[in-house]
Amino acid sequence: MPLRDYRADAAALERKRDRIPPGIAGTAAAAGVLIVIGVVLALKGNAVAIPTVAATLCPTQRPLSQVTVILLDLSDRLSEPQRLQIQNQLARLRDSVPRFGLIEVYTVDRLGRRVTEPVFHVCNPGTGADLSRVYQNPELARKKWNGFAERLTADLDRQISLPATGTSPIFEAIQATALRTFSNPEYDGIPKRLVIVSDLLQNVPGGLNMYQLVPSFRAFRKSAYFSRVRSDLRGVAVTIFYLSRPEVRTQGKRHLAFWDAYLRYQRAAAIAAEGVFGDR
Repeated sequence: MPLRDYRADAAALERKRDRIPPGIAGTAAAAGVLIVIGVVLALKGNAVAIPTVAATLCPTQRPLSQVTVILLDLSDRLSEPQRLQIQNQLARLRDSVPRFGLIEVYTVDRLGRRVTEPVFHVCNPGTGADLSRVYQNPELARKKWNGFAERLTADLDRQISLPATGTSPIFEAIQATALRTFSNPEYDGIPKRLVIVSDLLQNVPGGLNMYQLVPSFRAFRKSAYFSRVRSDLRGVAVTIFYLSRPEVRTQGKRHLAFWDAYLRYQRAAAIAAEGVFGDR
């Protein structure tokens, strides 16, 4: 092809390009910018996403923010007012757990040879309130949190509704939380708290029956039974929801003083007690 024909074709292409409407060119440029922004936001969202275990919602690549253990003593019945008070308190507790804080639930089982295991083990996935709507998904986070809250509430309600048992091995249950959870090296350096829902009336044949007598802790500390049930609660903040039993004469200040001494001897970091009244 002669050189002049190449020049003619090139000139025709140039004139055709000049005739492209400016609106189309601007739209194409804007679409390109949006694609780039979308890619950047997707990459940023993936960068801040925290992988979790599907069954427990606990993070796999970062430590827990807190470990909270709820110990339910269901060895005696709860009145309806007490049950409602406990449900309200536990709902507040659930909502106070930070994102990726672990919640475990133990119950005071019948006395047996095995060390009691938790009946619930799930992490709080967070409500999504602190997530960005631009590059994260707070709606999905809220949906996960609702599932977590419903699951925990249903489990606690089920445990609270169980029938009473004949014995109350509370020392043994506290020891189980220390052995299985608080002493776990995976949780070293993480804030820990133990919430006990109980009338604190230890009742174990051959051990101690607090329905009949509450000894001084100094005397109890010298017993062989204490050596079997002692535990390490170092650094654990303890809160007690103290179920009032008006018909039990051994409950009261002296009873609470025994448990305060007992928990402090196990190196509990802080101890608080709140009465739960309404027993019938």
